[in-house]
Amino acid sequence: MQLYLILGLLFALLVAVFAVQNSTPVNIRFLAWEFKNISLALVVLGAAAGGAFIVFIMGLGREVRHAWRARDLSIQNLRLSQRLSQVEAERKRGSSSQLDDADS
Repeated sequence: MQLYLILGLLFALLVAVFAVQNSTPVNIRFLAWEFKNISLALVVLGAAAGGAFIVFIMGLGREVRHAWRARDLSIQNLRLSQRLSQVEAERKRGSSSQLDDADS
């Protein structure tokens, strides 16, 4: 986990250096929108932020699925523990009744 954090910070630093060194104004057209004389640094940082947001959303979906799975497994574990307790209690009662029969 710390490795991902370090790599992410290193990548962010490289993007920031690249953006600062390429700050010339550019014109951007996207579908019906047109932006004139926007700093290339803002375009690069915006693209990096957009990519990071998409990766975050994709990771969030995975984390939610893992949380649901962990909850389901926890419920299943609780049910199995309860069933094990019942079986052990039945076994204990069965062995004690066999001892009572042996004493007779």
